[in-house]
Amino acid sequence: MRRRGLPKISFIIPVVFLSTLLWGGAALAGFSDVPESHWAAGNIEKMSKLGVVGGYTDGTFRPGTVVKQVEAVSMAVRAMGLQAAPGADLPEVPFPVPDWAQADAKLALQQGLLKETDQFTAYAGASRAWVARLLVRMIGKESEAQERLLLPNFTDAYKIPDWAQYYVRVAQDYDLIAGYADSTFRPDNEVSRAEMVAFLSRAMDKLPNRTAVPGSGSQTGTGASGQTGIIIPGFTDASGTVIKVYPESNAFVIEETGGGLRTLYLPGGADISVVGSGNQGLNALQPGDEVEVTLNAAGYVTGIVVNSRSGVAGNEGVVYDLDLDTGLLTLQSDNERLSSYRLDDYVRVEVDGVRFPGLQDIRRGDRVKITVEDGLVTGIEVLEMAARLNVTGEVIILDTDKDIINLEVDGRVRAYSLAPDVQVTVPGLSNAFLSDIDEGDTVTAVIKEGVVTSLEVTGREVTDALTATVYAVDADNRVLTLKDDKDKLLAYDVLEEARINIDGDDDAELTDLRQDMEVKIRLLDGDIIYVETNDALDGTITSLDEDGLLLVLQRDNGERKTYILDKNVDVDSKDDRDELDDIKRGDYARIVLDNNRVTEIKLRTASTCRVERVRDVYDRLEVEDEDGDSARLYVRGDVDLIVPGVTYPDLDDVQVGDLVRATYMGRDLDTVEVLQPLRGEVISLNNYQKSVTLRLFSGKTTSVDFTSGSRVNIDGKIYDSLSRLETGDRVEVLEDLDGGFSFLVMEEVAGKLAADLDDDDDEVYLEDGYSWDDYNLDEDFYLHDANSVFSGISSLEKGDRVRLYMLRNMVYEVVLE
Repeated sequence: MRRRGLPKISFIIPVVFLSTLLWGGAALAGFSDVPESHWAAGNIEKMSKLGVVGGYTDGTFRPGTVVKQVEAVSMAVRAMGLQAAPGADLPEVPFPVPDWAQADAKLALQQGLLKETDQFTAYAGASRAWVARLLVRMIGKESEAQERLLLPNFTDAYKIPDWAQYYVRVAQDYDLIAGYADSTFRPDNEVSRAEMVAFLSRAMDKLPNRTAVPGSGSQTGTGASGQTGIIIPGFTDASGTVIKVYPESNAFVIEETGGGLRTLYLPGGADISVVGSGNQGLNALQPGDEVEVTLNAAGYVTGIVVNSRSGVAGNEGVVYDLDLDTGLLTLQSDNERLSSYRLDDYVRVEVDGVRFPGLQDIRRGDRVKITVEDGLVTGIEVLEMAARLNVTGEVIILDTDKDIINLEVDGRVRAYSLAPDVQVTVPGLSNAFLSDIDEGDTVTAVIKEGVVTSLEVTGREVTDALTATVYAVDADNRVLTLKDDKDKLLAYDVLEEARINIDGDDDAELTDLRQDMEVKIRLLDGDIIYVETNDALDGTITSLDEDGLLLVLQRDNGERKTYILDKNVDVDSKDDRDELDDIKRGDYARIVLDNNRVTEIKLRTASTCRVERVRDVYDRLEVEDEDGDSARLYVRGDVDLIVPGVTYPDLDDVQVGDLVRATYMGRDLDTVEVLQPLRGEVISLNNYQKSVTLRLFSGKTTSVDFTSGSRVNIDGKIYDSLSRLETGDRVEVLEDLDGGFSFLVMEEVAGKLAADLDDDDDEVYLEDGYSWDDYNLDEDFYLHDANSVFSGISSLEKGDRVRLYMLRNMVYEVVLE
């Protein structure tokens, strides 16, 4: 059973690290519990000899013992060889850390291994996700994680905390920390001492190159103004031309020799001096500056030297980016080189055909000539509109006869000529043509000399299955035109051998299809091979007349249509609403049609349940609903099972204790979805912005918007006002089917423990007079004392006063008072 509670601080921890510092060397190379056959024996010996990690006073290493966060930080500091210079001004440590780790923690903060905003708990176990971030910072690659380019490709990537997603990917790319054989990462698994030394060994091989100057202890750099700056030895340098400055992100981009772009970050709150400029920090830089940059081991900027500053007039190029908020214009030259310029407060703009042109008339891809005075752009002349580069926009008109495509780009419609050999790419098609591009598609066009040379459709993927509505049937040419849920028209050829099933008749013909029928189709190489009609339509009931004659249904794509009700229409619902009078405006329903008359109305209902047992042999889940009643959910036939992160889930992917949402259409189970609720403490409320900030029991902090449709559930009473929540409330947050969020306030129970607890206990007992009440403990319940110090379950003893926070008789938090 997994617990978030952690053991109380043990006196052995500082002894271990003190022994690591004092013993060092070969005396630590042999440990009684690390045989030569141990998978990490080599790394343990290596790190021991280097003084990175040591053993215990009994001569053991204890390779399977979980590494605490404070221990992992100290190991990283020593692995990097970081030492404080005499009299160095080190930052104060904002976290509670033991005395023996104070110096290492300060060095870690100074070098960016730790940050004040981190969730750091000294004696909490270091998870794989947490260690991945530490390793990335060690090798100076945090800037790559902050660029947020690629997500990790593990099958359980959805379990990786948001803050760790990109760190894990960078750690994966640099082979710092790998996944398991089943392609999972298991981010919450705590790292053992053996694993930690293996990770550190890999990281040490990838530490930034360090260059020392014998005898001097430093290097000097001379800036454009003749000033001299200090470059501290042991740090990596970067140099190049400043392309763009992002003050809001504390970052800037340089183009290095060879044309590569590199994003560099200043440490948060740092006021870096810039040699060669009278200003400090990013305000001292401007695009075009030739700079030399010093970086610390974590990859953050520690010093900047400006060697030269551009001020050439009459520059010409293609607009790569125009950022009016930051006042930056970036041009791309004919040799693909990027150069950026700051805009003057007033810029003269010349555009043929525009009477009073301004900066808002300049678009990405325009070829321009600029005038630069004192480092600022004072004039821009547009030579050719959208001459080159890539543009992304929505297809308005595609005329293949005239080789013209009209795209809406940045709110403006522009016409482009198509090259005779234009290349077309559509996801899902191995050989795509212009005919595969539809009006309304979003495309990226590569433009050279004003002509489109390639088009790539984005945001659309060709699939082999589709549900849509019949728009038109051309039986002679065997073409079926459908309208999808976005009102987009799609035309398909119907193969001669295609099967057509209409209301169970598997021998139907194409001519039997009628407009507005909802159909499911299957495709083979883009052609229809199977059509099945669906006589049921889903949507929101927006109107139902008093006489029970007409019903207005709004489909998910916003389309509204009025239907005639059959005089014997059947109303069905899981919550026993079986009359027309029971239907409410806004109910979501599935209506069944017969000759365009509504013969059946199945109202949608949903309930949240906790899985008590998985019986995959019988295709069922045994659950307990919100009222504490037992129920069985049979997941078979047309019932959809949804499990986050699993493409084709089955019951084996559902675990005991999971929270699921059972959705019914009428009395028929339609969908079972495994939920991922947020559980934690309300730490702040913003009534102006309608948001709630939570400190989750997992340790993460997040915010949830109290959007339209959100509600608060307190003791079964439902409120639609954010003011019903209070700071300190423990809540469970679920996203609703109809939009908004449900905030379920947990019940608080206080009392004395009626019995000691052991590690394998899954219940807690509170005194009740001469008897006791028992409560179920969640597998991952959060246990801590009043000062938020984690405790182990075995530390709970009879007579201790505790507060429990629970829902559905399940305890999610225990506070030891």
